[in-house]
Amino acid sequence: MKSVAILGSSGVVKGASFLSTADFLSSVGHNTGNLVFQYAVYNAITEPKLIVGIDIPWDPKVIRDKCRVLVLPVANFIRENFDLTGYVNFLEACNLPLVFIGLGAQADDYNKLDFNFHPSILKLIELMKGMDCRVAVRGIYTKNVLNKYGVLNTHIMGCPSNFLNKDENLHEKLEKKWKSPVRTLSATGDEPWPKNGTKKLAEQKLISLTKEMGGVYVQQSVEPFVRILRENNPYQVESCAPELIKSLNLSIAPGMDESQFRKFLTSSVRLYISVDQWLEEMSKFDLSIGLRLHGNMVPFQSGCPAIWITHDSRTSELVETMALPNLSLEKFLELKSLEDMKECCNFNFNDYYLKRKALSIQYKSVLDYYDIKNDIN
Repeated sequence: MKSVAILGSSGVVKGASFLSTADFLSSVGHNTGNLVFQYAVYNAITEPKLIVGIDIPWDPKVIRDKCRVLVLPVANFIRENFDLTGYVNFLEACNLPLVFIGLGAQADDYNKLDFNFHPSILKLIELMKGMDCRVAVRGIYTKNVLNKYGVLNTHIMGCPSNFLNKDENLHEKLEKKWKSPVRTLSATGDEPWPKNGTKKLAEQKLISLTKEMGGVYVQQSVEPFVRILRENNPYQVESCAPELIKSLNLSIAPGMDESQFRKFLTSSVRLYISVDQWLEEMSKFDLSIGLRLHGNMVPFQSGCPAIWITHDSRTSELVETMALPNLSLEKFLELKSLEDMKECCNFNFNDYYLKRKALSIQYKSVLDYYDIKNDIN
């Protein structure tokens, strides 16, 4: 039988240290969080699989000859001002059954159902309407948006990263840590130069909490920030002007002078290139908190409780679908202590367990439809 083709990765960037920052970010789709859900999908499939661009070339004919179905770990593709022309043309040329995993719509809030999509997104939607296609979406909002555009073959499953850990008793391990004092903290950063003043305050608070707790601050994307983090890497060819570091310092850590900030960047900020290493390091913390879905999901799946700070339809939809502990941006800024934040979440770990079981059934049904062997249960 032919193999399964995957448009993603196995969750690691090989040789990342020897890449320029532009090449490194290009390899991860400009966000290391992409490695997380790609890793999850890759490891859920238990039969022979070929990663396009690594195990098999970006050649539609070769892919058709060797593979029977194309599995697509995806993110928030259904949004405005997003050009996917090359990607969509490639899918069309492959002319194989398509399985979309984790597709999301992005907007400021749930009220938006009408979009001014780029023609490539409209073409992608037309491909999804085909009978030889299954679409696993993040939540009810994405389902409603796609239904409005005529895509009816959708299944709500949240994000595949929710199934990184196969432990049936994960919720019990999470609850045990949740009930213990927070001694060590991981924070997940989002935008280092937010246009929204409230988000800027949230970023500054996350940095302050990290410094106060002696924890780590995980950054996933934003090219100038990554360039700063890799400033001393001799393989980075991009310049890193002193003014850039001063600008970042002023934006997210105005309470530190430049010397303190540089030490903080070196000792406390993390940029992961391997999901396995990311999982291992996050397992030692008592709590993770921040605005990033995958930045929090990695610790959560490693047994470290997390609190998601919601700030748009994308994050709200995911935490609601998967029943994850969360606070609004405004509530996060209002509360003083981490214990107060945990209490305010009023989180039920058994509810999370039951929800994850229900979502796994939807996930499994999408893979089973094309007889893709998997270990989702």
